[in-house]
Amino acid sequence: MSALPTPDPANPYHTENAAEFDAPTFRVDALITELQNTDEGVPTGWTALDGLGVRFRPKELALLAARTGHGKTSALVNIAMRMLERSAAVGSTKPLLYYSHEEPPEHILCRLIALLAIRPIEPWTVGEIREHFSGKGATNPNRNSADYAQLDAAVAHLKQVEDRIIVIHRPAWTAAQIGEHARTIHEKSGVGGIFIDYLQRVPVVPPLHARDQEIALTGRTLKSLAVDVSAPVIAGAQVDRDVIPEGYQDRVRKAASGSIADAIEIMKAARPDLNHLREGGSEQEADLILGLMNFAADLRVEATGVQASTDHFEIGVLKNRYGPTGKWAELSYSGSSGLISDVGAKINPGDVLAKLSA
Repeated sequence: MSALPTPDPANPYHTENAAEFDAPTFRVDALITELQNTDEGVPTGWTALDGLGVRFRPKELALLAARTGHGKTSALVNIAMRMLERSAAVGSTKPLLYYSHEEPPEHILCRLIALLAIRPIEPWTVGEIREHFSGKGATNPNRNSADYAQLDAAVAHLKQVEDRIIVIHRPAWTAAQIGEHARTIHEKSGVGGIFIDYLQRVPVVPPLHARDQEIALTGRTLKSLAVDVSAPVIAGAQVDRDVIPEGYQDRVRKAASGSIADAIEIMKAARPDLNHLREGGSEQEADLILGLMNFAADLRVEATGVQASTDHFEIGVLKNRYGPTGKWAELSYSGSSGLISDVGAKINPGDVLAKLSA
């Protein structure tokens, strides 16, 4: 049997050095040292949300909670892209790990390229990019040489940072298997961040008697992983559709026929809350829970027959151990490209590409 690790006298609170069964005494200087050595966290990159005190901190579990079709995967990919930009800017080579229990790596690739090849007018859609590279789609007559040049540039720059992101598509992997794989990577190179898409899709083997117990177990396992690799773990989480208010569809449909602004105000009543998380259990383990509200999704589903659209998107702080809760950031969402941005933000893909190739 291998011996327990020897604590570091200079900092016995560090999880990699402290003996598992020999907890250190309470030492003020050591704890202050630990705080000084802890990363302050990664900003989301959205000014409106960063202003609410939101950070993705090492050793913490963050959940992105939303109903089906409300942008969980898009938000995860956007955050991953922003972390790639940040790591390039600071010269970090720690890879991001993206565990997808839904989409295969080639689809995640198309999402990343769409964000890099973004154009203010007629952006490349994820579907277009997938068809273009598969060779199965017809050439779009509305695309010119500049469009294709932008697409090629996006691919070239993504190749330069491809060693900084690892996409794993293993739908049968449990949280324990994810943890085992991530810890192996961490031992070799460190880990910059871990993404899980999404919590309820991660299987529990053997199954437990109650679904909320399974979700809680998955949450605890992912929280433990965040602590062990000293990196943020960010996971999507499903919200029950059954929680929308009674008569919601009719009110949205009626308002959308007249005013989009009025429809948006009505749809705010369907924003997710902590008690809306499907099967429960995960909210206790998370340090940060953000609710996603894609207003276009509800206009498409609820306002049948009404020609109405919006790019209004909101992210709300439902739980935050280190900041205020209950506030929502207004953002903009392009359903075609999957880009989530600050309202009125100037989109300059050249800046993004330059950061990634630094």
